[in-house]
Amino acid sequence: MSGDELRIRIGRRFSWRRLLKSGRAEVRRSLQARTVAMVVAVTLAVAVIFSIVSMVSVRTTLLNQVSMQARNDFSNMVQQAQTGLDSADVSDSVQYQQLVNNLASSLQNEGASNLVSVYLSGKDDESRLIVPVSTDPTYEDAVTDDIRTAVASDTHSRVFYQPIAIDVENRTDVPGAVLGTTLDFGAVGGIEFFALFSYESQENSLTQIQLNLISVCLALSVLVGIVVWLTLHGIIRPVGVVAATAETFAAGDLDARVPVTRKDEIGSLQDSFNTMADALNQKIDELEEAGAMQRRFVSDVSHELRTPVTTMRMASDLLESRKDEYDPITRRTVELLSGQINRFQDMLADLLEISRYDAGYAALDLVETDLRDPIRDAVEQVSGLAQAKGVPIHADLPNVGVLVYFDSRRIVRIVRNLLANAIDFAEDKPIDVRLAANRRAAVISVRDYGVGMPHDQVPHVFDRFWRGDPSRARTTGGTGLGLSIAMTDAKLHQGSIRVRSELGEGTWFLVMLPRDPRLGAVPDNELPVDFERGTRRLAITGGFGIADNRSADYIKREGKPRASESASTRGGAR
Repeated sequence: MSGDELRIRIGRRFSWRRLLKSGRAEVRRSLQARTVAMVVAVTLAVAVIFSIVSMVSVRTTLLNQVSMQARNDFSNMVQQAQTGLDSADVSDSVQYQQLVNNLASSLQNEGASNLVSVYLSGKDDESRLIVPVSTDPTYEDAVTDDIRTAVASDTHSRVFYQPIAIDVENRTDVPGAVLGTTLDFGAVGGIEFFALFSYESQENSLTQIQLNLISVCLALSVLVGIVVWLTLHGIIRPVGVVAATAETFAAGDLDARVPVTRKDEIGSLQDSFNTMADALNQKIDELEEAGAMQRRFVSDVSHELRTPVTTMRMASDLLESRKDEYDPITRRTVELLSGQINRFQDMLADLLEISRYDAGYAALDLVETDLRDPIRDAVEQVSGLAQAKGVPIHADLPNVGVLVYFDSRRIVRIVRNLLANAIDFAEDKPIDVRLAANRRAAVISVRDYGVGMPHDQVPHVFDRFWRGDPSRARTTGGTGLGLSIAMTDAKLHQGSIRVRSELGEGTWFLVMLPRDPRLGAVPDNELPVDFERGTRRLAITGGFGIADNRSADYIKREGKPRASESASTRGGAR
């Protein structure tokens, strides 16, 4: 494998963008990572600001010091040069030039370590007695015309200072300074003296200080991040243990507890959680015991009332058979008595059914039968009530059998209770009963177009003894247990009942039943019909009839078809 291929492969495995995306996701997901990132960012920002302020201050102070030092060094050089000129005994131009050359060399050799070059020239250029001398001609251009003019026009031997930037050893813009003055040398009318100083070493020191500050900032940020991470880890980890234990407790493991490992506030949280769990356990036990006692009471009372109610029923039947012999008032009393006894018997039957379910004694008598039969039976049982209320029932069922394993008695009761509820609230409008099926499940639909319910009441329709509008006249004499029992029967079949309602548009029930309850519940995505998700509208997805994934469902057994084509078009039925 070539080096280029290896680099390409490594580049594919490692991506800064993927790393950044992963880090952002971790920061959003983790409180610990978010806190550490924020603390590190703040620490780094503070350290950077402090470093910048410190560098500006240090740079200003250092440049002032080196500038002062350069001035002092130049003053010493001026004093040395002036002493040399004053003590010199020369008479001709050759000696003058030799003296200036020696003086420049002496000043360069004995000057400060940051002295770059010395430049000497006669103040009177017309005399031509002295040729300008430079110890390093490379930097002659560093002596600008401005400082030359200032020195040439000075008559009081003042020292002039000019900051400059010079190039030193392949480095550009190194800070430095040119200092200049006039030396008194009567024979030639004076000598202009310039000295070039470099601040390279000070600049190197500043650079090193900057690198050190950057390193300290980064190290400090990393150290603070590690400290904060470890601190938060010590806090969040036990809190996470408490949260995990709470989830376990909520899932049903009532014996889940948190080990108390600390004596600080976290320890108080752990101990408080355990105390709360114990209190909840005790309360749950009390509620379960109270519920069991209530269920036993209801069951015992229901059983005990069956005998006297049967006796009352017999007496009422006797009176009913001879009511024509009574006067109108007595006859009406007998009719009311018979009706209330019937309602009492229905309530006892419902209570006994509920008590059997609560006690875990309810069982299914599964038989593979045509699901249309119990639907027809239920429609027939409520037909008299529907006619009396003036409510038409439209049963639109497939024209072929829908074989399903079910308990016929319970399915009849489910549909009958849903129809009785719909008749109560249909307000002379029709009720539609339809059936959908595929290979896995069957769905019975019961819809009325009556008054409907507000959305906040819909979740309570299956609660025991709950009524959406207690003020309404209940001509059916319902007990308030019908829909609860219907849901119980559906759950025994590994199914469920779903409901939607709109005020003024009616109520819609869908009874979801697996084709074979012994195989367990059917996932929502495999149901032939369901309510539209993400909305509360009275709308469904799928279609009624018999189909499987938009194709005809022919399931043959011993040469006989078990199902046929859909009896209606699919999709978006309302």
